[in-house]
This record gives sequence, structure tokens and C-alpha cells, in this order.
Amino acid sequence: MKLSKLIVLTLLSPVAMASTKSTVSFTLDNDGIFGVDQDYTNGIFLSYATGQLKQESQWKWLSLADSEHANIDKIELVLGHKMWTPSDIEADYPLVNDRPYAGYLHTEINYLSLTDDKAVRYNFTIGATGESSLSEKAQEIVHGITGSTDPQGWDYQIDDKVAFSLGYRVFNKLMRSEEQKTQWEITNINDINAGNFRSDVSQGVMFRWGTNLASSIGAANISVESPFSASMLAQDTSSWFLFTGFEGRYRFNDMTIEGDRPGIPEPSAPYDVTLQNWQASAVAGATWYNQNYGASLTFTIKTPDYEESQTDIYGTGSFSVFAFF
Repeated sequence: MKLSKLIVLTLLSPVAMASTKSTVSFTLDNDGIFGVDQDYTNGIFLSYATGQLKQESQWKWLSLADSEHANIDKIELVLGHKMWTPSDIEADYPLVNDRPYAGYLHTEINYLSLTDDKAVRYNFTIGATGESSLSEKAQEIVHGITGSTDPQGWDYQIDDKVAFSLGYRVFNKLMRSEEQKTQWEITNINDINAGNFRSDVSQGVMFRWGTNLASSIGAANISVESPFSASMLAQDTSSWFLFTGFEGRYRFNDMTIEGDRPGIPEPSAPYDVTLQNWQASAVAGATWYNQNYGASLTFTIKTPDYEESQTDIYGTGSFSVFAFF
């Protein structure tokens, strides 16, 4: 057995975990709440996070552990599926100046380290685009159940590729009030991703108001895709909070925009779109949880990912349910 497999199995084994609970969550992103079916149109994510790793099992070079701050470290596994479509899914021909059809079926492994004032996530994601992502079949099934319009253009989707990325995300508390009942908090968020799927750098600011905020720093993120992560909760008490935030980013590459489309007729140049490097996102949501389970609802908006877009703002809704055990 390879050394990397041994390391993962060791970290996921019951011996490596302390007594804190594990976390399972399910998240659904969809733009139907805004009455549209375009751009980032659907995302489904199933995640499992270990309980707190024992001190001897923590990766010291990634952990926030030090002599001054108590930390909780976890390993998280995620299975996810994302889908993007153009503005007219009834068209059975390629569209000029519109987003390509694209899907991404992927898995993630994340190392999480949490303290009261700071949280970090180290990420490795790998998956497949194109027909291997099963996006065409998935959308046909969902639209058949809901009675929505059948998509007609998946023959022109981004090609089959193995796509991966490495990521680093850090949440730093800037300010937090000291009230006994409800608190407010301002957090700075930095995100860096590199890979053939996407590469970008971003900077954001989040405002939260609620209870026991020190136990949930990092749970809410400024992202259109899966904006809430229950695995980042310390889960030591019941709590609720409201949140909103804004993020700016510079994106260097994006396979869902720039990937090859072998189904496009030649000459294919008129159907190409140009990556918009400068982008922005904003979120607003609410979260509630107790010692056993919880839920979160988030509304997101973002600027276009490509220069030829005829729409200035895109929106999605995201609903997450989770349980501790």
C-alpha cells in the first residue's frame, strides 16, 4: 500500500480521533430560486468530517496549534457535482457569446484547523469534466422530475478532462464584540487556488451577528458554490448567526470557460468566450444548529465569469443540512 494511502487511513481511523463528534452534511445549490436556469445552475455536495484529531495525529506543519491557542483539527472528505449551462438550454445548436455547457464531478480532501480567532482550510480537489461528469444525464433526470425544459445542447459541452486544484483558505478575525448574548464580528477571508481546473486569488470581508461566534469562524464563506461548511463548526454548543460578505478575485484560468469543446463545428472561434479575470461575489444567509443537527440558507450573487456575458449579475440559492454524531 502506498504511503499516501496509509497516511489518509491513519487519519480517518477511530484511533486518530478524539471524543468530539463527526459531521455529515448535504448541500444543494440552485439558481431556480431566482427563476432562471443559466450559468452556475446547480451544485450538490455530500461531506464527512472527522471528529477532532488527537494531538499526535495532527499535521503540525498545517495546524494552528501553539502554546497560546486551543485548536481543533479535522479531516474532511467531499463528493461534489457542479453544472454550468448557457442562457438558452432549449437551443440544439451552439450559441455565440454564451457560456459553454460544463460539468464537474469531483472529490475533495481538506485539512481543517480551527481556533476561536482564526481558521484555515487546505484543499486538494480532483475530478472529471465532460461526459465523465454525468452532467447531461443528471440534468435530464432533474428536469424530468420537475417538469422543466429539457436541455438540448450538451453535445457541445466542455471535453472530458481530469481536472484538479490545490487550495488554501484562511479566515482571520478582525473585530468581535464581547456581549454575553449576541455578538457581531468582522472577518477577513483570503483564498488561493491553483490547478488546471481553476487558478485564482481572492480577498473578502464578512460580517456576522449571532451567538457563540468563536465556535463557528470559517463556517460561512463568500462563495457562490457551497457557501456554507458545517465541517468548520466547533459544534460544542447551540448557536445561530446571520452573515453577509463581499469578495473580489482575480482568476487566471477556468476550464469551464476555456476548455476544449470537440462538438463545436469548425471554424469554432466564433463560439469561444473570453475569461473575465476580475470578478466579484457577495453572500447573505442565516445558520442555526444545536448539538445534534442544523441547517443553513444562503443567497449569493456574482459578476460574470466571461466578458461576452449579456447579464450583469447572476444569483443562486444554497441550502445545507447537517448532523453531528
